[in-house]
Amino acid sequence: MTTTATTKPSIGERELIALLAALSATTALGIDMVLPAFGEIRSALGLAPDSPRVALTVTLYFLGLAFGQIFYGPFTDRFGRKPVLYFGLGLYMVGAVGSALAPSFGYLVAFRFLWGLGAAGPRTLTLAISRDLYEGDALGRVLATVLAVFMIVPAIGPLLGEFVLTIGTWRWVFATPVALATGLVLWLKRLPETLPPEARRPLTFSRTGTALRAVLANRVTLGSSLALMFDFGSFAAFLASSELLFDDVYGRSDQFAYYFGGMSIVMGVFIVFGTRKVARFGSDRVVVVLVSSSVALSTAVAVWSLANDGAPNFYAWFALITVLNSMRTLANPLIQGQAMAPMGELAGTAAAVIGTISMGGGAVLASFIDGAIDGSVTPLAIGYAGFGALSLAAMLWARGARTAPEPTAG
Repeated sequence: MTTTATTKPSIGERELIALLAALSATTALGIDMVLPAFGEIRSALGLAPDSPRVALTVTLYFLGLAFGQIFYGPFTDRFGRKPVLYFGLGLYMVGAVGSALAPSFGYLVAFRFLWGLGAAGPRTLTLAISRDLYEGDALGRVLATVLAVFMIVPAIGPLLGEFVLTIGTWRWVFATPVALATGLVLWLKRLPETLPPEARRPLTFSRTGTALRAVLANRVTLGSSLALMFDFGSFAAFLASSELLFDDVYGRSDQFAYYFGGMSIVMGVFIVFGTRKVARFGSDRVVVVLVSSSVALSTAVAVWSLANDGAPNFYAWFALITVLNSMRTLANPLIQGQAMAPMGELAGTAAAVIGTISMGGGAVLASFIDGAIDGSVTPLAIGYAGFGALSLAAMLWARGARTAPEPTAG
């Protein structure tokens, strides 16, 4: 089927997609906008000018984002989508304000973790609301379209951060996303509740545990989640280390925001054209082509980087990493759609488990790559190749059970 399932929203599909993209944007803005502020953070909080420790502000955010989802899932299946979403946005604002006022690096990373816990709400609810309303290839198409709109944020996020730095300090950069969260709280009044009362499940440890086991026992969902985890591990490493690579390896820290924005625009265009291929060939075939091609290309990039002492030609490296990120960015929502497809009544819990596995595990994997980066792009290239191969293996394992029945909550 390619149409909606249980509940129709009163707003149009274009506005719905824009709202879901804006919800997703809260997650990205908490990362992309702060990247240009890394230099000031190091100076203000007593870190060495080339310290990779500042990457912890990204890693801890991702960990909060990952582990928060496991709580949002069961709560949203019990109380509905909107009340839990409002709570997440409130916690998001508390984490952002706390980060902006942090007196030391330790307080900063602690509030970044709290900020990530808040961002987990919009991240989980975007998936759950989409699954409430769509299924099959339509779900993958909507998620990919949401991501295409959402890519505006990575394009303008670093530039917005640079602009704020010209009129204020890094603390202003951390406080600015509060404005987006406030606007979303008001916009959400137009969205009706997508989980009807009769579809809600009691919030008990036994029923939640049963639901979690059902999610983890489904080979399609688990395999797709592992594929997302390895994919996210390489991309999270890129996000956390990109500013350092631009500075230490290529001496282009002053150009970082512009290149990052340009990459995001290319990724968005790639998604727009790629979604047309999804409609023509189906998400399963497109994902296999994307992931296998990215493994082959990232392996070639790793070999090339090793042959050039970890500092290959900047323009060629940037072009290739843009292509790789574009392919993984289109594949990601399609794999998410495949992971969510068998979950039906467990959409909230499923979204939480998928997010926890993919982002929590991915953040841990990314930390190994980030720790190995020392004036060379080779560790990142090897990470893309190795994690990409593991992602492909997990995806193919899941693909073998694509006809698995929907789980029940018990």
